[in-house]
Amino acid sequence: MAPMSETQTVTTSTEQKVLPTYEEIRRAIPLQCWEKSLPKSLFYLVLDFVILGSLYYAVPYIEGYAGWTGLLVWYWFMGMFGSSLFVIGHDCGHGTFSEYPWVNDFFGHVAHAPILAPYFPWQKSHRQHHSYTSHIEKDRGHPWVTEEDHLNRDWITRHFAKIPISGLFRWNPIYTIVGLPDGSHFWPYSKLFTNNRERIQCVISGLACAVCALTALHLCNYSLYTFVKYYYVPLLFQGLWLVMITYLQHQSETIEVYEEGTWNYVKGQVQTIDRFYGLGIDNALHHITDGHVAHHFFFTRIPHYHLIEATEAIKKVLAPYPGAYKRRAQFDFVLEYLRLNVKLDYLIGKGTGILMYRLPENVEKLKQKKTN
Repeated sequence: MAPMSETQTVTTSTEQKVLPTYEEIRRAIPLQCWEKSLPKSLFYLVLDFVILGSLYYAVPYIEGYAGWTGLLVWYWFMGMFGSSLFVIGHDCGHGTFSEYPWVNDFFGHVAHAPILAPYFPWQKSHRQHHSYTSHIEKDRGHPWVTEEDHLNRDWITRHFAKIPISGLFRWNPIYTIVGLPDGSHFWPYSKLFTNNRERIQCVISGLACAVCALTALHLCNYSLYTFVKYYYVPLLFQGLWLVMITYLQHQSETIEVYEEGTWNYVKGQVQTIDRFYGLGIDNALHHITDGHVAHHFFFTRIPHYHLIEATEAIKKVLAPYPGAYKRRAQFDFVLEYLRLNVKLDYLIGKGTGILMYRLPENVEKLKQKKTN
């Protein structure tokens, strides 16, 4: 079965009573939110490169005055603004950077290759995540863990996510290079790819990343220590930011995950959570944090600079449906990320159509459902 697009939503009459239809939500979006501006997109791309370049210019002074403490702070901001750059490539991958596919693909590589994110392979795995958000089997990029999966894992795999520094490695190398769980994004014969066109695209994106890495190595005078310290470690922090952002967009105590037969597009997307980080972070990250619900509903149509306006429209449509729109003020986002990784271990309810995390209140809900 081909992935369901955002315009192929099927909703039964029973489900329409508890959620609006996709068309109702779409009609509420202001017309200007659909407009894609290449000059505006290029502005944000250049802005992110300027900020990252400025941070590189400043690092000798930061390290000189503050030592390793200053360097750790520098890593943190490099990770944040590296994730901002990722969001621009993310727009390219969804086709919202401009109206021209070839322009999107070109600048997608410009944004993603320097942070060693293989553009075409990521585009494929990420699109399936959007097409099947909160589907227990088809939602790529978010490895939903059932009780059976959890019990069949070894101790390290079972508890790895609970280790605070694990987030540094869960994007690169674990997800993109090693390929857990979707397949390597760098190896053309990994399970992620099903035809030669996709394999060729994998090679193209991989070569773009290799060129950037070799350029960085050259700028580091071929010193592996310097390369790791000033290039690869900042990328690990960019991966940490990306893991935190993505995790908090899709995980909470109340989240629901659906099996085949009970899932549909609208039900899946309303399991997405808008998190407001504050302190200007949401602006710096191009509103991928506090405008994520709108992005999920219309991922191929709304550029990041229209997400907040679209969010306000979606909130009004979802307002009559208690709990449908999920938003959290998350100033303590790092602590919340760490807390949920410890608390949320696996999903229960397999075979009932709806799965929830193994928490006392959810166990009680499932008991009541079985009784009814």
